[in-house]
Amino acid sequence: MHSTLVKLLTSLLSITSFYSYADDADNNNLWKGNIDVGYISSMGSTSGSKETFRGKTSASYNGTYWVQTVSAEGISVRDEVPATNDTERYLASYKARHFFGERNFFTLRTQWEKDLLSSSEYQAFVSLGLGKEIIKTEKHFFKVEAGPGARHSEKRFAPAKDEAIALLSLDYDWKITPNTKFLHKSTVEAGEDNTISRMQNQLKQNITKVIALTINHDYKHDDGDKNTREGVFSLGLNYQF
Repeated sequence: MHSTLVKLLTSLLSITSFYSYADDADNNNLWKGNIDVGYISSMGSTSGSKETFRGKTSASYNGTYWVQTVSAEGISVRDEVPATNDTERYLASYKARHFFGERNFFTLRTQWEKDLLSSSEYQAFVSLGLGKEIIKTEKHFFKVEAGPGARHSEKRFAPAKDEAIALLSLDYDWKITPNTKFLHKSTVEAGEDNTISRMQNQLKQNITKVIALTINHDYKHDDGDKNTREGVFSLGLNYQF
């Protein structure tokens, strides 16, 4: 599982490096990224101990013609209750945007995910679409993307399935104060077999120019065979580079 994720990230980084050099030969533009780690440990007399871990890293390159982002994340929730299934999932993605006009853009997105609570061993998709930056002010930023795609689901106890999907993505950032920011990301992946809805909310408070405290809430709903809903809450640190 971990070797698969490493191989995928290596491939994504290779693709990104190729486009970066082709996009900007003089290499004046720089990569920017962040590492976000969150953790919560709790204990109760009836529910036992519970540990929640969340880790995410992403890097973006603003080229002359393309804006590229490569990211990877993992979430794990462990408890001592035998009747409940532990949450564990890994996700890696690559996104590229090409602007035409001031706020309109084409978008390419690929994603791979392994979720232990899902009926699939893993799922991967690629999509093409259009997007628009609807609001872009000093304090508020709102972006929407939509388009068709194709998804491959490697089932655990059934034949693999390929299907067409429709993808909708929303991003909203709110700069509350110079040092406080709220970030929201949500996506809907609608296919014939199942629709996957995701939502990430983060409240970030800067401590220094590169380190911030974060409060995170991650939510996922898969209405497929198992009809799973997962909500994960964590406190953490964010490092920007």
